[in-house]
Amino acid sequence: MKRIFSVLLLLAVGLTPLAAQTTSGTAVVDPKVEFEKYTLPNGLQVVLHVDRKLPIVHVNQWYHVGSKNEKEGRTGFAHLFEHMMFQGSKNAPGEYFTYVESAGANVREGGVNGTTSQDRTNYFATVPSGNLEYLLWVESDRLATLLDAVDVSKLDNQREVVRNERRQGLENQPYGRWYTLMVENLHPANHPYSWSVIGSHEDLQAATVEDVSEFFRRYYTPNNLTLVIAGDFDPAEAKRLVEKYFGGIPAGPALDRPALFIPKLEGEKIIEVADRVPQERTYFGWVAPPYFSADEAALDIASTILTDGLSSRLNKALVYDRQLATNISSFNNAGEISGLFAVIANARTGQSLEEIEQVVTAEIAKLAKSGPTAEEVSRARTKWEYDFVTGLERIGGFGGKADRLAQYNTFLGDPGKFAEDLARYRDVTPASVKAAVSRWLDTKDRVLIRFHPETSSRSPQQVAVDRSQVPALGGDRAFTTPEVKTARLSNGMDLYVVERNDLPKVAVRLATRAGSVADPAGKAGTAQLTMATIDMGTKTRKALDIETDLGDLGTSLFGGAGPESSTIGYDVLSRNLGESLQIFADVVRNPTFPEEEFDREKKRHLDALAQQSNNPNAVAARVRPMLTFGADHPYGRPAQGLPGTVAAITRDDVMRFHQDRWKPGSSALILAGDLTLEQAKALAEKAFGTWSGGAAPAISIPAPAPAPRGRVYLIDRQDAAQTVVVQAMPAPARSSADYYTLRLVDNVWGGGGFGTRLNLNLREDKGYSYGVFSGFAPLSEAGAWWASGGVQTDKTKESLVEFNAELQGLATNKPITGAELTTAKERWTRGYAQQFESLGRVAGQISDLWRFGLPLSELQREATEPATITLQQVEAATKRYVRPQDATLILVGDRAKIEEGVRSLNLGEIVILDAEGNVIPQP
Repeated sequence: MKRIFSVLLLLAVGLTPLAAQTTSGTAVVDPKVEFEKYTLPNGLQVVLHVDRKLPIVHVNQWYHVGSKNEKEGRTGFAHLFEHMMFQGSKNAPGEYFTYVESAGANVREGGVNGTTSQDRTNYFATVPSGNLEYLLWVESDRLATLLDAVDVSKLDNQREVVRNERRQGLENQPYGRWYTLMVENLHPANHPYSWSVIGSHEDLQAATVEDVSEFFRRYYTPNNLTLVIAGDFDPAEAKRLVEKYFGGIPAGPALDRPALFIPKLEGEKIIEVADRVPQERTYFGWVAPPYFSADEAALDIASTILTDGLSSRLNKALVYDRQLATNISSFNNAGEISGLFAVIANARTGQSLEEIEQVVTAEIAKLAKSGPTAEEVSRARTKWEYDFVTGLERIGGFGGKADRLAQYNTFLGDPGKFAEDLARYRDVTPASVKAAVSRWLDTKDRVLIRFHPETSSRSPQQVAVDRSQVPALGGDRAFTTPEVKTARLSNGMDLYVVERNDLPKVAVRLATRAGSVADPAGKAGTAQLTMATIDMGTKTRKALDIETDLGDLGTSLFGGAGPESSTIGYDVLSRNLGESLQIFADVVRNPTFPEEEFDREKKRHLDALAQQSNNPNAVAARVRPMLTFGADHPYGRPAQGLPGTVAAITRDDVMRFHQDRWKPGSSALILAGDLTLEQAKALAEKAFGTWSGGAAPAISIPAPAPAPRGRVYLIDRQDAAQTVVVQAMPAPARSSADYYTLRLVDNVWGGGGFGTRLNLNLREDKGYSYGVFSGFAPLSEAGAWWASGGVQTDKTKESLVEFNAELQGLATNKPITGAELTTAKERWTRGYAQQFESLGRVAGQISDLWRFGLPLSELQREATEPATITLQQVEAATKRYVRPQDATLILVGDRAKIEEGVRSLNLGEIVILDAEGNVIPQP
């Protein structure tokens, strides 16, 4: 169960295990919180947490202000102001991201960002340890001097960026309006949670510079801020730097905190919505208790019992047994002054929302009347403990240790609430779940939002320190990647092990050469459908047995099929590794693909493809490889398949695919975490050693047969709030000698994070988009390279001009400069260590190297190779691969509104496609 739309996620606090249980049976002792908190005279609360597993340091700031502090008529303003905080300050003018990326913050790894919720605004960045002073200088300058740099042009620019964010996240997404409708109807008009965090277009347009200044002076003050420093640093030096850069900033006014405001619904509200959606969907909403209140933990456990996994009550009733719904989920969102409990159900085509609602209502009423079983509560608590431990892997970023420390301190006044938090979930009982469900999830007092497919064709200060003195960046410290130990099982399966015992957890991944390139002709999606049904039954276990047994161990399986391999895996508490690995091996080796299970999952997959057809970004991602490699090329066929190809797949097809492609001699088992190579080999031999069959035959990959270049491929999506633009080019294979050089070129164009040419142009300069980035995806025999982003519909023509100008400039009149190359190298190398925070991320990188047949030394080479690349090499690679004449443009948007402008640019013949990439003949 994952809770969404919540600042108050169950994240991890900074911990040092006293005694972590391992596979050898060491006793489990609760982790001990290790932090130091102190307060400066100006009210700034500082929390320090040392973690030396990587040479990085993280700074996390929580301002105790969110959308609930806004005024009516200025909704969305807290979030708009978050954007303003990235527009530079007096002594750090220009883009904030330029500074932190130069210091080593890795945008792609989530190493720097800002977020706004109902209750708080958060800014964080992770950099190499030697750059702590530089980062504190940048962050303190924002707090001390932001108003010196604010002007109308910056406000206008970010206003448009935020409006494009709204278009992209709410208006250009199927069902995107649901959350706004829910909070408006769940709360009275005067409730601080009655509007969405992003606000309305009208209120955003009305914001003025004076509004910005007033908001800043009131809420962006030291006494309204929790500052957390976590990672590899010296605490005494950190204290000196915090005092130097933050100590002289004066305190702001004392702030009143909104009181608890738990609304009371009287009866049921039903909202009927007609929209461009592929399936009917219903949303249930109830008022719920606030954060850290007595019933919050019980409702979290109730949510897990209701919808987490196939054997959960609602999944079993609606998806598994009666097949009324494609999927169902729930979450409990506990805010500072009240909460929201939601259930979301997607109806299968032809099924009744009312019938689904009756089943949901009956199951919740049953839970309220009789309560859960002891087994259900135990399983849910184990899953919660697993999620809690998983949060400990990250030092910073979304949900990392620093985030949890700041959350506790901001809302509870004490960063050390770990033990109390852990205890309240361990103390949940069947009786407390029953009582909480009965108290809060009244089946009569709730909000129902029903989405139906639309059928019509178109709808209508003063500072003590001299901040002008920029601290020098610290010296770059060499980073050594984790040691990967290897072995080979007796049946030929490769084994890779990374020993890391800082947490009682292990990441398990199995990769096998069974990708979509092996899909039978006319049956694209076979590899993916095999993955979707592989855990639906074995010779000795039924689907629900597998899900329940793994759930009892606090884990579940996940995976997917890529072009060249399929990967399946899970993460688990190390004490449960041996038992879980036996179940895992049974699933991998002995799937039976029961007919009834296969039919149900196939229907669900077809429903998911129908959903994708209504999502512009998904459509663009589906069509791009078809045009880049050729619709019938092994790399061009969508790994997910198309409705027509998936409809043709039979149970016999997936059984044959598994029999032919899932072989030990062409598979690798990767284990990262709390175990040794010796332990891993013994466990692997026990689970997989008797798996026989040799290796799968190699797949011959022909040369790409791309669609004709120099054309514009347009896919119509009526009433789209944005146009998704993709500009794609061919690229070399992963084995190319130009791989690292071309990645540096991509780093400058759009793939290096925030401060790239494309993003700075279309987002920061023009305000046409919420973000434009590029991607470089090499495969074993060829590759693809593209840039993409959603742009506002009425700026499609202008955006295409900028896309083309940037690509042409890269190729001819605006070559990469020495300074840009230096910045790209620094961004890459300084941010590289952040890829090794989580065990799953480490295992994934090893899996990638195995898939390409590359040596493990590539892990370390990626950290050092960029420094050796010269400007001359970059120039040569640019000339070789950046060919505007070979670029393909894909547009997914409202044809009636954008076609005329696109035609006026004379970019080439406009070809109209449907959502599956088929050409639609034009009169």
